[in-house]
Amino acid sequence: MAQKISLTGRPTSSIQDYGKYLAFDMEEKGSPNAPKGIPFQSNAITYTVVLSLKQFNKLNITQEEFSQRRFLVQGEPCLDIPFEQCRGEIGIICMQIQEIEDKGKEKKQPKQTPKKGARAKKQEESQPQEESKNEKEKKPLLVPKGTRDWMSLEEIKVPESFLQFTPGIAKQKVVEESIEKNGTVDKPIIIDPETHELLDSYSRYFVAKKKNLERVPVHY
Repeated sequence: MAQKISLTGRPTSSIQDYGKYLAFDMEEKGSPNAPKGIPFQSNAITYTVVLSLKQFNKLNITQEEFSQRRFLVQGEPCLDIPFEQCRGEIGIICMQIQEIEDKGKEKKQPKQTPKKGARAKKQEESQPQEESKNEKEKKPLLVPKGTRDWMSLEEIKVPESFLQFTPGIAKQKVVEESIEKNGTVDKPIIIDPETHELLDSYSRYFVAKKKNLERVPVHY
């Protein structure tokens, strides 16, 4: 029977997309004091957690939000994760993942307000309906197939040869429709992993900058 491992905390890396599954790193710190008589001290251990797309989609959050949340991960150690994908000391196959409440966030106590007239009460009742309508209009950020990482546009270096021409209207329209529908470009932007120089997909970079996107998916 495989050993069960439970991890609690925030991811220590961005999500890596490998097509049918995703991976991210977590860290568990050791106990500050060992029991008396033991001359050793436990150290922090890094884990690489592998989870399916279905498990991630059930969380109903974007990849950018993912690194800011706290999670409880329950899984089993695995020795078959490829070396280049397992950046942590131990690989974990995720069996279950769920978001947990951040301890640092204090619960807000409801404020007691004096009774208001019928007109004011009617205005307050209409506000939650407007807020819920706005929430429905916010569409989740979808991750394009082949995405290896997310990078800000400022980090990407564009060669002068690309800057000398403007992408065609048809290409721009395809990317714009993807941004409106999915919240990001339709495919990852191809860059050099060492220099961060743009190698291909200039039309997607061009439209993303025009739409003031903060980050875009990239592939090395």
